[in-house]
Amino acid sequence: MKSHVISPEVGEGSAVVAHGLLTSMSVVSAGIMTVWEHWADLSPDKRDYLFQRILAHAEIVSDGLRDVAQGLPESAVAELEAHKRHRGPRVSPL
Repeated sequence: MKSHVISPEVGEGSAVVAHGLLTSMSVVSAGIMTVWEHWADLSPDKRDYLFQRILAHAEIVSDGLRDVAQGLPESAVAELEAHKRHRGPRVSPL
């Protein structure tokens, strides 16, 4: 089992993770609305395509939420910390 830790650097990455999850949720929502509103107008192939996209993005969201709930692997935290050192100190806007 992988070791997971929670680090202050996780907060910096949480906006990136949230953005990715929101993007996938937009695909899920738009796909569901398209199927709902246009079911009779969609060919079976088009419906299959939309359902595949919906399911793929729902899986991305599930995996992302599972990762967030478990914390980041130590290797990811180390990578974030190394990236932070390369960036230098943060400058607060006035």
